Amino acid sequence: MTQTDSKDLADRLEQEADKLESRNQELGQRTEDVAQEWQSKRRDPNVPGAPPDDDEDHDDDDGHEGDGWDDPDEDEDEDE
Repeated sequence: MTQTDSKDLADRLEQEADKLESRNQELGQRTEDVAQEWQSKRRDPNVPGAPPDDDEDHDDDDGHEGDGWDDPDEDEDEDE
């Protein structure tokens, strides 16, 4: 590989890194915007399917506890 080839490769990789960084920032902003929108909807009692923030079952730790979900495989593991 010649010095010119190495320089071209380095330039292309730097451009790709810049594109990835830009996309990462865009996705981060989009994620933040969606999270804010969801919190806003959760505060609005007129939005169907958006539980309020003061959710009493505190099921955020595993996504199942307290929400009526009963994993039949969990029961099998406990018996063994």
